[in-house]
Amino acid sequence: MELNHTQTAILLTKRQDIRDAVRQALKSQGLKADSIHNVLDQKQCLEQIHQHDYAIVVLDWEYGVDRVQGILEKVRQATQLESHPVFLLAAKDDPGILAAAKEYFIQYVAIGEVTFESIRDQVKGLVRDYLNVSPIRKMLMAVETARRSNQDDVVQDMLERLLAKQPDNQRVVIELAEFYIHKNVWEKAEVLLKSFADQPAPQARIKHLYARCCLKKGDHEGAIAALQGAQLLSPYNFERLLEMGSIFLNLDRPEEAEQSFGKALELAPNSKKAKLGKSTSKLLMGEINEALQLMQGVASPRELGAVFNTAAVLAIKSQRFDAGFELYQKAGQILFKNHKLASLVHYNMGIGYVKANKLDKGLKCFQKAAETDPEFIDAKHNLKVLTAALTAAEHGAKVDAAAPESSSEKDQLSDLDEKLNVSIPMLEIRLDQHVEEDVELDDVITDLGKVC
Repeated sequence: MELNHTQTAILLTKRQDIRDAVRQALKSQGLKADSIHNVLDQKQCLEQIHQHDYAIVVLDWEYGVDRVQGILEKVRQATQLESHPVFLLAAKDDPGILAAAKEYFIQYVAIGEVTFESIRDQVKGLVRDYLNVSPIRKMLMAVETARRSNQDDVVQDMLERLLAKQPDNQRVVIELAEFYIHKNVWEKAEVLLKSFADQPAPQARIKHLYARCCLKKGDHEGAIAALQGAQLLSPYNFERLLEMGSIFLNLDRPEEAEQSFGKALELAPNSKKAKLGKSTSKLLMGEINEALQLMQGVASPRELGAVFNTAAVLAIKSQRFDAGFELYQKAGQILFKNHKLASLVHYNMGIGYVKANKLDKGLKCFQKAAETDPEFIDAKHNLKVLTAALTAAEHGAKVDAAAPESSSEKDQLSDLDEKLNVSIPMLEIRLDQHVEEDVELDDVITDLGKVC
């Protein structure tokens, strides 16, 4: 029983000895040398996976926790786990790696000191299961085919029937819950997941998905508890740590956010996402110099400005106005040459001042935003509405528009929020491509450091 010449394998590792051993093991199972594709990075790996519908994927954990999990997450989201069986290798004998493999339904793992014989045995077992399709795997592959064809009714019917036949199969529970979430049927997903989430040994992915259901209905504490429970079961899930960090930021709990992003950096020291998240946490804690040092050499001026802007938005949301305005000002310093992004910063700052009931300063910010980017329609709209409101209030009662006291003025300003466009546009943070900038980042960081 061997693979035939039409079947392929995709191999991602930096270790030459592992690469040679895996290739030799695959060839011993009948795979042709030119059907074993060595890939150099995450992008190439995903391209090969999409090109070859039924390829075996061999991943080396040593390539990078965040990168390997990024590949597994993309494959899982594309519902290709069944058609792309994975063989995971790792240099360190660690139960956490086994837990990560379990979370992504990887059955074949070689950890610690790996020999050709151990690799050959694992590859032999993988090929055996790959060719002898079990009934459950056959059903899940049929689900995958229907999903790719956008036959959602068929997908739901097959998964619900499969769950009825195997009510304790957590893999089926996860597939059905993810389908419900994809279709925005959050209530069904929550009910299904909750029945398993509190069991003694649930799959980590069940708790993770249940956390998203909690988040959807605004139960942030429930979401954090579920995510932390999932992380205890599978401690090396990099994306989950980023998710927890983001939730803590939105709850104005920057110390806990910093811890989550810090743990993510322990797994992936070069992760830009984790560094930017930790920097945002530090900004909210008032540790501006520390945040700048963390971002130096990592973030472009656009990204640096976006981090300051994001921190400012979160500070304003928590009604820490002074801290928010200081961060907006620094974002404006960074992005002053990029008119569209600088305009966004002024616009966001204007909304902050309106929320702080400092309407005169809000007006100046909207004026600056509209001047900086004449095509910014929302800025022009807010400038027009706020000007009219302040003018009407001024004629109705001669008092400071930023601190209305008379009933007449209050009447003029009471519906201001309904008339203003108050959505806050976030600055885009580009994480996966080089961005040409017209501001020297080192100079920006030096200048900001002087005033912090």
